[in-house]
Amino acid sequence: MGASALTGCGGNAQTAVRTTGGEPARAYECKYNTNTDAFTGAYGTASAIGWEGNYQGVVTCLGGTFYVQDDINKDFGFGIYDGAVTTWTDADGYLPAQVTTFRRAGAIVSITEFADKLELDGDAYVAVYSRVSVRNSTNRVVMANPDPSSGFVPLNTAPNAVKPHGSVKHDYVVAVDRFGNYYPWPSAQALATDGSLDQHYAHMRSFWNQQLAGIAGISVPDSSLDNAYRSGFIYTQIARSGNDLNTGVNGYESEFSHDVIGILNNLFTQGYFSGAHALLLEAGNVEGSQAQYPDGVWTYAWPWAIYLLKTGDLSFVKEHFASIKGTAHDIAADRTGPSGIMESTNDIDTQGYWTTDDYEALSGLAAYRYLAQRIGDNPEAAWAIQQYDSLLSATNQTLDTTISRFGLNYLPCSILAPNSANRCVNPEDANWTSPFGFGGWAWNGSLFGATLNGPGISLIDATYAYGFQRLEGLLPPDTFGGFPGDYYSTAYNAGMGNAGLASIAYRDQGILSYEFMIQNGQSGPYSWWESSSAPSASTPWIGKHPAAGQGSSPHAWGISQANKVLLDSLVAQSSDGTLIVGRGIPAKWLRDGASVSVTNFPTADGKRLSLRISSGGQSVSLTLSGQSPAGPVLFELPSFTNDIAGTSSGSINQETGTVTLAPRSRNVTVQFRTAPVE
Repeated sequence: MGASALTGCGGNAQTAVRTTGGEPARAYECKYNTNTDAFTGAYGTASAIGWEGNYQGVVTCLGGTFYVQDDINKDFGFGIYDGAVTTWTDADGYLPAQVTTFRRAGAIVSITEFADKLELDGDAYVAVYSRVSVRNSTNRVVMANPDPSSGFVPLNTAPNAVKPHGSVKHDYVVAVDRFGNYYPWPSAQALATDGSLDQHYAHMRSFWNQQLAGIAGISVPDSSLDNAYRSGFIYTQIARSGNDLNTGVNGYESEFSHDVIGILNNLFTQGYFSGAHALLLEAGNVEGSQAQYPDGVWTYAWPWAIYLLKTGDLSFVKEHFASIKGTAHDIAADRTGPSGIMESTNDIDTQGYWTTDDYEALSGLAAYRYLAQRIGDNPEAAWAIQQYDSLLSATNQTLDTTISRFGLNYLPCSILAPNSANRCVNPEDANWTSPFGFGGWAWNGSLFGATLNGPGISLIDATYAYGFQRLEGLLPPDTFGGFPGDYYSTAYNAGMGNAGLASIAYRDQGILSYEFMIQNGQSGPYSWWESSSAPSASTPWIGKHPAAGQGSSPHAWGISQANKVLLDSLVAQSSDGTLIVGRGIPAKWLRDGASVSVTNFPTADGKRLSLRISSGGQSVSLTLSGQSPAGPVLFELPSFTNDIAGTSSGSINQETGTVTLAPRSRNVTVQFRTAPVE
């Protein structure tokens, strides 16, 4: 059902009057925090609801309160919430319909709020629909006044007195967004007669499920990851403002150069190509005007390369190749550091010669070489190879000198100094992983056939071991730390495990660190601050949730990194046609009877396939369906390494733990020598 088709369906025929009543208790307001420049609720909470491409999404906070921007600038909620023990979840596990449940006077109260798109008299709006449900399981009458904020439009009439073993529902609506336009807000009467809450919920649910059906779907033994993956895609669309890929609804409500690149990379990896041309061109606008983070310019070719690999859309890439070429040649111009490394930047929010910058520039050159070769520009392809080899040599030589001079056994944050002499001196500063971050050269470079050698490859395992060893006794396992003020975890925590996919011992680190985020860091349902503190000891919200945070929550760039490393851990497409399956799957997911599946995965040139990995304890099977990949299939679970007893088809490499299958293979069963151990 289209949004316009809801107009006039059901609703309240009586004259609509906006509420003039109470408000959420002051302790549970969504309000602006001057210390973090972000709206924040009780106990450091913040999340979001809204619609795809809305001008400004709605900030949600603990207790069923939400803050509306877009010139309204008002907090809405219900005085019935009093801070009792609370659950706060997404409907169906992932929909942007947040449900707050608690007990009040013996009754169970649930506050549900979600957004839907409306079209009234030809104008598009977003409205938030709220329902306060009260279920009385006692033998006495319970008084339960929702006490709504002023400005809501009631959609029904229900009593505050709830009979024994009875239930009531109070429904409300308020307009919250105009997609950046300035036409008048709708009247209370127009909102009240534009359909019931249930009708709008059905439309919202259908819309988001249709959007999710267009990207790769996942199902893994940890269902919370399934829900986080779906929810993260939706949050990314809500954070968007038209074609602007903003990092946040709240806090970082703007585009940042490297953020936009990372968000686009994930969307294209997932197979989201709706409006891709406009999104790529908007990314070009951001890189052209962004002076703060030059690494976004250096990696601008990367999302174009993923887009071309996945879609085969040569004509659009050729049409805009000149702009891509310009950013690639900026890399050569910006190699002003010692011995030809990249210039000094503020890319990790401190000025310096950062190791990550050289690896990001290498990622950009690898992507640019691929693009030039695909469109047949041989001179530019040759130039990209020459620049790549030159920069890789300069990077390796500089790192080798630093590592030798200071006796290091890890990759330092600064390419010129040990971590004891740069901003990573604090073990809890998550920037110790920055050489692996952002561009993800060690893993993503391999997907585009780049030459990979030097400390950036040989020291991956040693660097993870070094960092985690420093954190022993300070932080729990599987968090990399945080940033100044909140040294516990970050929205990038899963993404920091990206290089593990190119390692020997840490291939499942991305997934393990994503699970850590879910178990310890949610500041809203599947929503994370850029940097967060240790869990609160006093929050009424059941579970472990940070007491404070900063940046934005939800944080779209962090979410993009988490979802990309999760999907890459299950299946990844190389530019030479090779399909890599299961590279980061943890041993604990191989219990007898467990399964992992990916559906509608985009391979190359517009093709899609699905796969299923099922475990039999002493064996594991892979089944492929859909369109065949263009190249061989590498089935390489970490648990295969030196533990393969036999395979029903394909060839075996024990050392790498790889079973190589022909492109048209559909099924294989691999026997273990010993069952996988967690």
